[in-house]
Amino acid sequence: MDIQLQLRNHPGVIGPATDFAYKWGLNAGLARQKALHLALAVDELVTDVVQFAFPGQEATFDLTFRFDLATTEVIIRERGEPFDPDRHPYDRSDALANGNFEGAGFEIIRHCVDDFAFLNKGWQGKEFRLVQHIEAEHIADHYPADAPDEVRGADDIDYRLHFVGPDDVEDIAKLIYRVYGYSYVKEDLYYPDRIERALKGDDKFGVMVRTDRGRAVGYFAVLRSTDSEIGEVGEAVVEPDHRRRGLMKRMLEALLDESRSRGLKGAFGEAVTIHTISQRVNQHFGMESCALLLAFHVQERFQGVGKETSQPVSVVIDFTPLEPYDTVTAYLPECYADLIRRVYHALGAEVTRPSPEGEPIAGALPREADIDARINYQFKNVELVVESAGDDVAEQALQTIDDLDHEGINVVYADLPIDDPHTPAMTTRLRDAGFVLAGLMPRFHQERDYLRLQRPLIDLDPDDILVHSDLAHALKSHIGDELTWSTTEMKMS
Repeated sequence: MDIQLQLRNHPGVIGPATDFAYKWGLNAGLARQKALHLALAVDELVTDVVQFAFPGQEATFDLTFRFDLATTEVIIRERGEPFDPDRHPYDRSDALANGNFEGAGFEIIRHCVDDFAFLNKGWQGKEFRLVQHIEAEHIADHYPADAPDEVRGADDIDYRLHFVGPDDVEDIAKLIYRVYGYSYVKEDLYYPDRIERALKGDDKFGVMVRTDRGRAVGYFAVLRSTDSEIGEVGEAVVEPDHRRRGLMKRMLEALLDESRSRGLKGAFGEAVTIHTISQRVNQHFGMESCALLLAFHVQERFQGVGKETSQPVSVVIDFTPLEPYDTVTAYLPECYADLIRRVYHALGAEVTRPSPEGEPIAGALPREADIDARINYQFKNVELVVESAGDDVAEQALQTIDDLDHEGINVVYADLPIDDPHTPAMTTRLRDAGFVLAGLMPRFHQERDYLRLQRPLIDLDPDDILVHSDLAHALKSHIGDELTWSTTEMKMS
């Protein structure tokens, strides 16, 4: 959960903000040295905002503290004078010769943190983002890749399923390492400490299958969403010698039952498209394909699974409502209406047309969109969640793409709330800016449904995107048609 602070532009806030950043970094899992460097970066940025952002004015600015198992991120938002740190580079020779230390503060920041990003938000001001990666011991440091396997006949093995706890974390990491080597997309699973922290923090829960001799041969988990009461069924692995024995289905059935008992309103899977195995399992348990996310993972190959591919891996979002749908009032862009209604029908939802009184007057979009940019530095994608509609939604999206050019981002997603009457107009603006359909993201933010658009920033070969269900094929076909005529230069045909 994010922690948000609002501070006055007064020198008295600098010290407390720095102290808080240090202690928060330690609690998030940073080593002391990295937490100290993060605090120094926060000190430098907060000092700059206090001293220079609002000359002669009394104002406030915001700090957001956000972390996951692998990274910590501090976001500083302010609406002071326009400023771009990239236009004020530090010149060491000029500093030594002439005492000109312009840009030195940001040079210090870049040396203190692992990633430093600046986003120009237009009317919404500016964002400075500080990222530190959380270090942990990799399982390969303690477990040899050529560790002996248990070899037994299929008829000799009794399998036992149990919910995982802290004592299982090393075996989970070993299992991932044995099966996938270094190719599994979720790097957190190579670090037992990160797995344990997620379990203790109730960020996820999982099941494990062991043989009667205690060997871990299967693992499957549900990862709780950070901003909605849904969970991702993911991190699925079964040792090759123990596949085709129903272990994956047994684990998923147990996880879905547990998800219902914990009050989750939906479960989804991010099924990779280098093979259709996980998509088939999801469909067997009643999940419906609702979105196709291009270039979601940077990983280009999986050891021992499917074909190798030379491009980032796309995923199909499969979803099942654990709390049944009733009716949905959806403001659907005409170009996507039929396909999205088809997805809703598969989910058991009846889509009602909004009343004419609820339709906004043409061109009546508010001026400023409020957008939360969520950068996944590991997977090289950005998720722009529109929290309130605005006429500048496309401009903000394009500016974000420009600001993050040096980060090597592969794709940008834009989530628009289905229940907002301005969503069709915002869709038009984003399509004109090169965005195409991704699909429906059910209950993904604060239990609300979102229409997801996407703009891939790299070339993709559709032959390397394998899908299984009829809905997934329909989504892929629609997306391919759009990218053919889109204003982007990417082609899928």
